[in-house]
Amino acid sequence: MNLQAIFKIATVTDTLVLILDQDGPRSVTNDAQGVIDRLAAELGGLGLRRIFYRDTMGRFDELKVEQGRFVGFAPCSPHQQEAFLYWCEEA
Repeated sequence: MNLQAIFKIATVTDTLVLILDQDGPRSVTNDAQGVIDRLAAELGGLGLRRIFYRDTMGRFDELKVEQGRFVGFAPCSPHQQEAFLYWCEEA
């Protein structure tokens, strides 16, 4: 059985990707490298895009990526929280 995060892509630009955790068998938090790998495959690479996600509690954070590898998490600023929430409501 392949237990992986289930997520929805909300926004893709040339500078960022915003995804929404869909509360699958694993969270985006717990499947960070798998999520990065799947996004890179689906988008034809990540380039210099930053990866942001909304967790199952509704909070936005960043998946830090260096050369295609997950290297840690970073909290989003209050302004980013507001902007990403607005983008999600518009979608």
